[in-house]
Amino acid sequence: MTELKCFANEESFATKHEQHSIEHMFEEMIKELSGPVDFDIPCSLKEWKSTHYTPIKRNIYLTKRRVEDDGIFCSCTSSLGSLVACDEDCLCGMLFSSCSSSCKCGSKCVNKPFQHRAVKKMKVVKTKNCGLGLVAEEDIKQGDFVIEYVGEVIDDKTCEERLWKMKHRGDTNFYLCEVNHDMVIDATNKGNRSRFINHSCEPNTEMQKWRVDGETRVGIFALRDIQKGEDVNYDYKFVQFGADQVCYCGALSCRQQLGNKPRSSHHELLDRRKTQFQNCVGELVRVWRRDNRYHGGYIYDFDSFSGRHTIMYVDGSLDILDLSQEDWDFLPL
Repeated sequence: MTELKCFANEESFATKHEQHSIEHMFEEMIKELSGPVDFDIPCSLKEWKSTHYTPIKRNIYLTKRRVEDDGIFCSCTSSLGSLVACDEDCLCGMLFSSCSSSCKCGSKCVNKPFQHRAVKKMKVVKTKNCGLGLVAEEDIKQGDFVIEYVGEVIDDKTCEERLWKMKHRGDTNFYLCEVNHDMVIDATNKGNRSRFINHSCEPNTEMQKWRVDGETRVGIFALRDIQKGEDVNYDYKFVQFGADQVCYCGALSCRQQLGNKPRSSHHELLDRRKTQFQNCVGELVRVWRRDNRYHGGYIYDFDSFSGRHTIMYVDGSLDILDLSQEDWDFLPL
């Protein structure tokens, strides 16, 4: 307390002569500065800024939290002698919905990646061309839950305001993940180590949107086996904001630049798979419907004239939709 008081009153010890000298020095400096002076933050300070954030374990909502019942219920049963339940055949898991606390399989249920699976061991490292990155400190198996992407949840208007402010400040590191309409996760100031995962055109992980007790959350899952010491990366599906950015991922199929193409829409995803899958007929999908929940089904038919697909849902009902206008995802086979 004494030290603070002395520091606060330090100015009272300056003599009038010292004050006059300081004022004269600043007057001379102002005269010499006849015009604006270019100034840039040192690289070391920029790097420190990108690493300085408040660690959090769960999303912090700066907009209204949306909790919606997806209407999906687990029908799995726990087999006698089996160590796990709700595995590959679980309807909830197939539709990217975590089993609820009322799941009859109890502690054997493995379809609760966000609640029960530990975050993989990873460390932040300095990379050669991509700034900071994340490296696995343990072997990770294909399909494993790696980490949840968390941050401040904001709406589209706030996101746009923050982007413009970042652009005017000259920031080049962005930590924003668009989830749905009016739902963006910004890990700039608050987040976890997932914010350091770099882009790759041939990624070893992917982002998945899951429903957990009615809340939309984003998890990062392994696309293939990842060895200890290997970089962890995913495809940013980068939306250009400002100048193009050169891609340094080094993959054989590298697209060379981030931002040279807009993020793929659902319609573009569909077009890219038409030749191989005959307009995706027979593909498993989930579609967000007007009752505010996802419905699982498969693409039953495609009308090339109208560009519409017929969806047959698990309850046998049909829907004819223009998928370019819908919120939907492919489901793994």
